[in-house]
This record gives sequence, C-alpha cells and structure tokens, in this order.
Amino acid sequence: MPPARPPRHHLRLRLLYLVGILVGLVVVTGAVAVGAALASRRAIAAAHRMELASRRAALLAVIVREQYIHEAHTIIMRDRSHVGHHDEWVHKLDAELSDLSPEVDAARQQTIASIRGASTELRKVFAQEILPAIDREERDAVRRSHEKANALVDRMTAHADALATFFDDRAVAAEHEADRLLRIAVLLSATLGLFAVIIALVAGRSLWRAFVTPLAEVDAVARRVAKGDRRARIGSLSAVELSGLAEAFDRMLDALARAEAELVASERLAAIGRVAAGVAHEINNPIAVIRGYVKTMRREAVDPGLRDELLILDEEAAACQRIAEDLLVYAHSPATAPLPVRADELLREAVDRCEEPGGGASDSRARRIVVDAETALISVDPLRIRQVIVNLVNNAREASQGDEPVEVRGRCDRDGYCIEVLDRGVGLADDVRDHIFEPFFTTRRDGTGLGLAVCHGLVTAHGGTIRAEPRDGGGTRFVVSLPSVVVENEAEQTDPQGD
Repeated sequence: MPPARPPRHHLRLRLLYLVGILVGLVVVTGAVAVGAALASRRAIAAAHRMELASRRAALLAVIVREQYIHEAHTIIMRDRSHVGHHDEWVHKLDAELSDLSPEVDAARQQTIASIRGASTELRKVFAQEILPAIDREERDAVRRSHEKANALVDRMTAHADALATFFDDRAVAAEHEADRLLRIAVLLSATLGLFAVIIALVAGRSLWRAFVTPLAEVDAVARRVAKGDRRARIGSLSAVELSGLAEAFDRMLDALARAEAELVASERLAAIGRVAAGVAHEINNPIAVIRGYVKTMRREAVDPGLRDELLILDEEAAACQRIAEDLLVYAHSPATAPLPVRADELLREAVDRCEEPGGGASDSRARRIVVDAETALISVDPLRIRQVIVNLVNNAREASQGDEPVEVRGRCDRDGYCIEVLDRGVGLADDVRDHIFEPFFTTRRDGTGLGLAVCHGLVTAHGGTIRAEPRDGGGTRFVVSLPSVVVENEAEQTDPQGD
C-alpha cells in the first residue's frame, strides 16, 4: 500500500501567512516600543516639571522672607520707603501660587490656599497695624504687630517647604516610573523579537519542507525513470502551485513511453516486414508453378474423384498464394491509384465479392449483409478499399452469432467518408483490441494474423485511420475514416427543378 500523501496546500498562502505574522510582530514590537518610549518621555517630562515646581516651591519661602524683610526695613527705618518693594514681592508671591496651583492635588490646594490666606493676612497686618503704629510712633503696638507678622511668615515658610517636599517626591516618583517604563519597553521588545525569531524559524522550516518535499518526489521519480522504471509517475503533489509541473512531467513521461513503444513496434514491424517480403517472394513462384500443373492435371483427369481432389489442392494452393500476397502487401507500403467512384456502389460491389465459409459467392443462403451507404463521389483506389471492406465483412461474418445480419454503413463526414462494419459477435477484449492490427496477431485458430494488418496498411496509405470499438448491445464495430476523399456529396445537391 503506497504511503499516504500529505494534504494539498498552497505555497503562496503559506508564504503570505509567514510574511503576515512577521510583519504583525514587527508592527506590535514597534508599537510597544513607541508606546513605552512615549510613556517614558511623559514620565521624564513630568519629573522635570516636578523638579521645576519643587524649585519654585522652594522659591516661595524666599519670596515670603523678602516680603517680610521689606516689612522689617520699614519698621527699622520708620518710614514708607520699602512699601513699594513690599507690594512687588506680594504680587510675585500671588503669581507663583497661581502657577503652582495646577500642578498639585486637592490636598495641596489647601496648602496653597493657606499660603495665600496668610499672605493676605500679612498684608493687612502690615498695612492696617504696622504702618499706622509707625506713624503714631507706638512702639508697643509695632512690636505686637511684628510678632503677629513673624508668626504668619513662619507659617507661610512651613507651607512652602511642604510644597517643595511634595514636588520633590513627585519628581522622584516620576523618575522611577520613567525607569520602569524603559525596562518594560526593553523587556517587551526583546520578548517579541525572540518570539518573532522562533516563529520565523518554525514557519521557515515548514515553508522549506513544503517546497522541498514535492521537488524531492519529482527527483525520486526522475531517478526511477533513469533506472528503467518506465511506469513511474508523480501523480498529484501536495503543493498546488507545483501541480502543473507534476502534470507536465507526467505528460512528458507518457509521451516518451509512447514514443519508445512506437519506436520498438516500428523496428519490430520493419524487421518482420523484411522477413515477410523475402518469404513471400520465395514461395510465391513455386506456388504459381504448382497451381499451373494442378490446373493442367484437372483438365486431363478423367476420374471425377481425382478432379475433386485436384480442385482441393488448387484451392489450398490459392490460399497459400493469398497469404504470400498479403505478406507482400504488408511488407511494402502499397501504392494507391485514386479514381473517382461512387461510394455506395463500391460498398455493394465489395459485399457481393465476399466469400462464404464454403468458398462460394455470396447469395441468398449466406448470412445476410445489410448495406446502408450515403451516395457520394469519392476519390480512392477502388481495388484497395474493396480489399479492406471484403476482409472486414468476412471477419464480421465469422464473428457473428445467431441470425443478426452484418451491417455495412457509409456516411459522409465533412470532407471525408466514414465506413463502418458491424457484427453481433462476442466482441473483443481490451487487450485484444490493443493488438488487433499487429501482424501475425490473431484469435482464430486457422487465421494468419495478416488480414487486419493489411487493412491497416491500405487505409493508412489513403491517409485514413481504422479502429475497432465495442458495439452497443454486443459485438464489434470497425470504423474506417477516409478524410479529404469526397469529390461530390450527391446527397447535398439541390434538384435544379426544385422538386
């Protein structure tokens, strides 16, 4: 039992699958790398922003102290020369708090609000308590207001330091997040890259085997043929794209096998023909001499029994002479002398000349032969075609069984003429049909195997073909096809009177 072939597949689809998977992995790897890089960049930018915010939060304490310094100068100098500078730092503190407000959460918003509230309260203490007390030169009131202002400054500074610490923590956390994202990006890229390599190796190996396996089958068949196995064939390959190659290779092997068989047959038939021609030439002359003497002896014989015996000798010698003539016809390509003849008349004349089993002419007591021929004027060698028809009809009569008649049909086929001889015999087996036109091949015990070989040669000399086919309902159908022989198809002619 031959090994089961793998299921058929498309190399193109496998290649597309492999390319699609690899492209998909590359796209995913690139997307992951780009996403991680963007996230890491955002984390780094956030860390940088938090560092700046931390510096600005630390600057709040400086601004608060500057505000307080100008208040202290005002108290020490006992004039209003630093009030303008004090107000500038107050506005700067408000601006910094507004810039930092979007960067903090709800809890730190309370811290900013506390700094802003303390700054507002400090301005009120400075404007409503310290400056009027200085103008009135009330030192005790100035001292009490200064202590209140100092407490407010300490509270604002503590809140500013808390904001700076908050932003420092956020900056450190952002740096750690950026580092983590970078590590994840590298790990994912390496994993996907390794996965792509594994898939490429596995899929590449499968694709390679998909190409190599069918080609190895072709190579194995070629090696078998080279070693003499003329029946080796590839059949269907698993790779659909290479099926055309396999079919072409098998057709080539079939053509080579036919050509080799035809060459061997041609050489064998040529050798047989040379031998047959020599044998026929050597025995034909002695037979002719024997028949001449037999005919002379019949004329001179007085005893009727002796004349009958001499008649039998003459008939047997005539049979030998016909065999010799068949050998000569087969050995040499017969020359044809085409003449225009009526096809229906040629078929009927050939049937009238068919021999009975006893050797007499055909009459009403013989097996019936039905002729159905279309009227046509054809250009053939009438003697050669008549010989073919006689041979086929005699064979059909001998093969027929029961009361079924032998049928002879003639039909116009385009510019050719087709002759059919049909019988109701047992038919021909396939192995017999393949060799029936070979010389010396016969299924009859008393046959020479030359009749159909001669028919084949005569039909081929006319440029035609002859074949044997099984007949529907039993029997055999011999078909003689003669192309390009119709001179005038009378059945297609139109009556000039229009009748």
